[in-house]
Amino acid sequence: MKRPSCHSVWRAMRPAQALLLAMVAGLLSAGFAAAQTSTTDPTALRTQVESRYDVLPLRDGVALRPKSAATGIRSIEITRGSIAIDGEAVTGAELRNRLGTDENLVLQLSYLDDAQRAALFGPARPATPPTPAAPPTPPTAAPAPPTPPSVPNDARSRRERRGGDRVRFGGSLTVAEGESVAGDVVVIGGSADIEGEVVGDVVVVGGALNLGPRAEITKDAVVVGGRLTRDPGARIGGEVSEVGMGPFNFDPFSRFPRRTTTDRWWRNSFGSAFSLISTLVRVCVLALLCALVVLFAGDYVDRIGKRAMAEPVKAGAVGLLAQLLFIPLLVVTIVLFVITIVGIPLLVLIPFAILGVMVLALAGFAGVAVRSGRWVSERFGLGDYGPIMTAVVGVGVIVSPLLLARLVNLGGGPMWMMAAGLTFIGFVAEYLAWTIGCGAVALDRFGRVASSGPSESPIITEPTA
Repeated sequence: MKRPSCHSVWRAMRPAQALLLAMVAGLLSAGFAAAQTSTTDPTALRTQVESRYDVLPLRDGVALRPKSAATGIRSIEITRGSIAIDGEAVTGAELRNRLGTDENLVLQLSYLDDAQRAALFGPARPATPPTPAAPPTPPTAAPAPPTPPSVPNDARSRRERRGGDRVRFGGSLTVAEGESVAGDVVVIGGSADIEGEVVGDVVVVGGALNLGPRAEITKDAVVVGGRLTRDPGARIGGEVSEVGMGPFNFDPFSRFPRRTTTDRWWRNSFGSAFSLISTLVRVCVLALLCALVVLFAGDYVDRIGKRAMAEPVKAGAVGLLAQLLFIPLLVVTIVLFVITIVGIPLLVLIPFAILGVMVLALAGFAGVAVRSGRWVSERFGLGDYGPIMTAVVGVGVIVSPLLLARLVNLGGGPMWMMAAGLTFIGFVAEYLAWTIGCGAVALDRFGRVASSGPSESPIITEPTA
């Protein structure tokens, strides 16, 4: 029997092969179509992506951030068909190794163009009905501006308010009309002119306080050592305190009105009595200091007194020159000590030097007082009571015009003219005593230095026989 050839067998099987290839191709096309239909469904694809990633639309793509940190991936960027993980572009194999089963989702997103991705992750979601927008709120009318309160014609209501306290040392301070100071006003060594408002206290020390017709002080007005001039239209909400510290014008009853002549006489008499007592206290302290100087340096004080009585004009001129040069010499000495290295430690001695000058000046005044006391004792034949008592009497003689002025001032009225004259005489007498005493100290000191040079012994000649 003849065997069929291979060629004849192949030709006999060709129809069966064609049929088999057609069936395989049909199955593959059907599966691919089914897969394309299932994977390209926008709703399903969006649901799968959003279940695993947070989607952030970009200008030319999208960025996916895994919801689970187990993958170790921070972000996946899909832009214009390229895929980058954490900012680095990856290949298909790297994408499969790092994403695993999520590779298919990322690849499907990369196959879409920009318009499809924008439509896929746009704001509208078919599965979820859009939330109805709230009805627009009707525009409300702008509130009407508040009606400004009516401004009266009174100038006190049209003031410019300035905050903070105002303090002035010397000179004059003015609060103009229409101005308001939200604080206290303090002037030391000057005057204050108030024409506006002060929301606080006004204190003037050593000067005058002048209140105009529209002045207004919310709290107290205090004047120490000056005068208060107040217009009847001025307003003061607190108390008014005025303490006169001028030429012994102590008046503790200044708050009470002065209505009668007897009342005025009583006030003046009280102030004069205070001046007399203060002068007596000062004289007693001065007499005590002079007595101490005489006790410890009696011979020196006696010598100074003799020099002062021998050359009063010269001693007075030297004492006046010493007073004029004391402050400049002191300043020059301090400056020299400061600019020299050796002199800086000597600055500690400056206070002691000043104290020594004051003691010498007191010794000079005590010398003049001793001589004055002896002159009175010899004049009226009172005898010699010793140097200490003589010094005390001399102090009383020097300050007697001032004491007499204080006594005369007790009478009040026209007696003040005589009291003023006696006060001037007492001031001149005491100033001359201090000046002549200082000059006598200087003359005694420098005169002894000038006369302490070598002296020649006299030549003695014996008579010849």
